[in-house]
Amino acid sequence: MAQFTGLKLYCGILIIGILFVPETKPLYAQAAAAETSVDTNTHISLKPYRTRIEIACDPESRLDEFERQQLHQKLSQIIERSVGEKWQLIEPGVPLQDAITGIFENRWLPLCTSIGLSRLQPEQILARYPSQPFEKLFLITIEPAGIGYRVSGREFDYYSQRLSPLSEKITYEKLFLAETTFDLLRDLFSSVISIETVEGELVTVSEQASQFPTPDPEVATVKINSFFLPFFRYLNRDREVKNIQIVPWTYLEIEKADRKHATCTVTSGLRGILAGSRRRVETLALHVQPRFQATELSLIPRGTSTQTYAGMKVQLSPLNPQEVRQLQIAAKKESEETRKPLKEPDYVTAEFLTNRSGSIVIDTDPEQPLIWLYIRSGKALVANVPYLPGIDSQISLQIPDDRIRLGVEGELAVLNGELIEAVAELSMKMSRIRRWAKSEDWDKVNTGIRQLESELSPRKNFLDKLNAIRISAVEAAQAQNNRTAQARIASLCRETGDRIDRFLSPTGIIDLKTEIQDLKQLSGNDRNR
Repeated sequence: MAQFTGLKLYCGILIIGILFVPETKPLYAQAAAAETSVDTNTHISLKPYRTRIEIACDPESRLDEFERQQLHQKLSQIIERSVGEKWQLIEPGVPLQDAITGIFENRWLPLCTSIGLSRLQPEQILARYPSQPFEKLFLITIEPAGIGYRVSGREFDYYSQRLSPLSEKITYEKLFLAETTFDLLRDLFSSVISIETVEGELVTVSEQASQFPTPDPEVATVKINSFFLPFFRYLNRDREVKNIQIVPWTYLEIEKADRKHATCTVTSGLRGILAGSRRRVETLALHVQPRFQATELSLIPRGTSTQTYAGMKVQLSPLNPQEVRQLQIAAKKESEETRKPLKEPDYVTAEFLTNRSGSIVIDTDPEQPLIWLYIRSGKALVANVPYLPGIDSQISLQIPDDRIRLGVEGELAVLNGELIEAVAELSMKMSRIRRWAKSEDWDKVNTGIRQLESELSPRKNFLDKLNAIRISAVEAAQAQNNRTAQARIASLCRETGDRIDRFLSPTGIIDLKTEIQDLKQLSGNDRNR
């Protein structure tokens, strides 16, 4: 009986203990929570890249299960020997069957070839891994290539949600598949840096895992003169990412670096894009390098216009707009001092005209990786941006709709033609009156002057036409919210107005009458004396 009572007491305590045991999370959730706390409290230079590598073998490659496992093990050893702690392949405290990082066999790619990998989109990866428990995902495919093997790969970066272009390598020995795969991973890997301070064109950054030196110093390290593409990660109050925005036409170039920090210079077609504080915004940058031999650049209009910019002039130059402006000021000063015609400074290294679809092809130049693009419509400069050719196979640049300005230039050309005719006709009439005055035919002189004074003022007529052109064009530009077009229209109309005032000034007739009066006095036939 006593034993039965003790058993009841033990069971009651056990039940109470079970009821009050706190709720436990799965290992994956525990790992995610641990990583969240690390991300919040640990400097980015002390955070290793959580890395997941998935390898898909084409059935035609004829790699059996044992050979694939050998490939995974050998690749893991090479990574540990060359990269060290910078890439985290093993999650501490997480069983192998529940691990998210590491080297795995890919079983979800529909086509285990380079073609299938090239068709992959970031949305497919986000749908498969919605919580993103890693920073780097490398997708590798192995397929036969003649008597050898083609190893293809792409990198997916968690921070920017950017999928890298396809990269390929070929080996002719099955024994070297692991080494070839690692060489591909090394080329695909793109470092991530956090932008900490911005002072003008100088930026202080920190690279993720920079304080984990790699056994091989040539692997996964930030190098001087490498370029980074900045982007913003917008967070909500719960520190969840709601939006990611790549900063266009902006690049960071490493000038110097140490174990924790690096100094970069900013080259951007936008003003002050990285300056200023932003609440709940992470400012990061991703390493980019040319992977294509050339880039197709397409010019497209802003807004809803469907026009194509054919025949636009695209100039390439290593100089930024400030440097070009300094050259132009120096050339103007030299022209004024020497009294020689002004020469446009030679800063253009290449020049293209867009085809019917409004595109050109820019080749990659290893000697001058970063260039400036100067887009001109006629003589007007409509856009100037920096670009790194080769980081994309195709890219588009939105430029202001220039049709309004071109239309104004056409109407002003017609008006200037009419102005030339009017000035020529007025000069001819005044010359005829002077000829009559020299022959002392004063009746014809007086009749000619009265006709000039009785006619409508050609100056007022031309100014009215100019105002009609200007007002209609400015209203069209305001409807498109195109401030650039408004400024150019105002400048063009101002130049034409000055020309009208100069050639059709009413002082011309006054001076003619004074001249005729002097001739009458000299001839002694002044009728008003």
